[in-house]
Amino acid sequence: MIDDRLLDHWTRERAARDRLRSSLPASWRNDPRENMDVVRELYVEAMLRLKESPVRSVAIGDDDR
Repeated sequence: MIDDRLLDHWTRERAARDRLRSSLPASWRNDPRENMDVVRELYVEAMLRLKESPVRSVAIGDDDR
């Protein structure tokens, strides 16, 4: 028996990554430099994480003491 409970989640995550990859500028997508594929994937993952947990804005001069 195949457990497909995570299939919808995986499908959405895959689509989000594909959308982010296709939204990259052509200069990034076609960059022939070594390890640029790693840079692209790190950027995509960072953008996904930002969308999942938005960064709390902090006003200049805030003090957490």
